[in-house]
Amino acid sequence: MTQACLILSDTHLSREHGRATSSALASLLDRHRDAELILAGDIFDLSLDAPRVPASDSLAQVFAAHHPLRAALTRHLRRGGRVTFVPGNHDAALTNPAAVDALRVCLEAPDDRQLSVSPWFLRRGGVHVEHGHLYDPDNAPNHPLGGHDPRTEPLGTALMRQFVAPNDALVFAHAHETTPVNGLSTAFRLWGARAPWVIARYFATTFRLCAAAGRGARAFEAERRRGEAELAAHAAATGLSVETITRLIAAAPKPTHQGLGDTFFRLYFDRIFAAASTATGLGMLSAAGLGLGRSLLLPGSGALLAAIGAAYLAYDVSTHKSRYSNLVVPRLGEAAKIVRDVTDASLVVFGHTHVEVSEPGYVNLGSFGFARSDRPYLALDLGQAPRLLRAG
Repeated sequence: MTQACLILSDTHLSREHGRATSSALASLLDRHRDAELILAGDIFDLSLDAPRVPASDSLAQVFAAHHPLRAALTRHLRRGGRVTFVPGNHDAALTNPAAVDALRVCLEAPDDRQLSVSPWFLRRGGVHVEHGHLYDPDNAPNHPLGGHDPRTEPLGTALMRQFVAPNDALVFAHAHETTPVNGLSTAFRLWGARAPWVIARYFATTFRLCAAAGRGARAFEAERRRGEAELAAHAAATGLSVETITRLIAAAPKPTHQGLGDTFFRLYFDRIFAAASTATGLGMLSAAGLGLGRSLLLPGSGALLAAIGAAYLAYDVSTHKSRYSNLVVPRLGEAAKIVRDVTDASLVVFGHTHVEVSEPGYVNLGSFGFARSDRPYLALDLGQAPRLLRAG
């Protein structure tokens, strides 16, 4: 490492959101003129825009809405400073060449040495920096070097783009622990009489995503092949061997969106169908009680459907009310250990979880945009131990 670095992540800037965050980042950068700024993913909420909107247009609009930050970044580059982006799941489109060109135009970058985008991860000495979404199955790409395509996005990002943003449902952003009951109650509290319409749109979106998971194998494989073709270049850029990088890829979990069954269960469709079975069975029993069905099959079938559905729900909810609550934080902690072992890194730095962690060999940056108190960032100063600091 040849110069000091500031590392932060998860500002989640968009046209409508994050002005206080971008102002805080601009002030921080102006106070550290000689440091390289490393932005470790989810700096921009590009996943709020429709798939047809080019990432270059989205970036131009975000910078127009956050002029103080744009000005501070431009000043930093004019002074000879460096700014490096490491894309996350919400700004994965930064890996596209058109998006990189848009960044350079917006920030008047003189060359790609001062302003660069490092796909997947970068290394500064023994420090390994990446966003961390590769180790979260709901937000993992098909291949960390395969580029970005809205048609093959991870499940979490696709839900953001196709349901959360179009329905102004940002309360569900980053809410991976939401269960069907919690989701329904939140929908009726927020939208009242409009809730059934929003819920119907949610189901239309999730059925579409399940269908895509079931038939997307060819597209997923094409993305993996593109990623494999970039291994040598990424190895050269990071100083690691192709073999080492291949071992990291092998250690990553299978993305949820690649499997129909995984997607079905992750979206709690099993509980939804069990609830529907219970309701249908009770309806059949009620109809039989009112004399609307003469066949003996009606009450018998109704009782069976209701019993199966209710039993499944009771068992599943009692075993794990929220199947996915509090899983991401330990998953990234385990991934950090693997990265250290495989790459001999002295420190692994992730973001993504919005939960700060600081322990020997591993720092999670939390979120500069959604911090509960002052905004966290990591300072790497020459000759000093890494420090997790806070900006007001």
